[in-house]
Amino acid sequence: MSENKNEVIKFLYFSESGCCGVNSTSEHHETYCEEMIRKGYTLVNVHSMGNLDDRRDSYEGTLIYHWKLKKVEVNRGDKNDMNQNIKVEVNKKY
Repeated sequence: MSENKNEVIKFLYFSESGCCGVNSTSEHHETYCEEMIRKGYTLVNVHSMGNLDDRRDSYEGTLIYHWKLKKVEVNRGDKNDMNQNIKVEVNKKY
């Protein structure tokens, strides 16, 4: 993703045992999440579409990640910050 979008929904397969799918282990998902956070996104929701695989005794399924780009807050400072650069000469004659 070269350009940040305001909202991202990503479907990723997850295999707890790591035996199914490409880049489907918990480590890959953790790396993906860390990268999204580094880009300025916040996680809104994670939804799972899967279940416990009783033959492998592990979770197998798709995770849906819903991300939103964090709003940048502008620090405008307070009036003391604004007034510190203003010099007033009181007794000057004009």
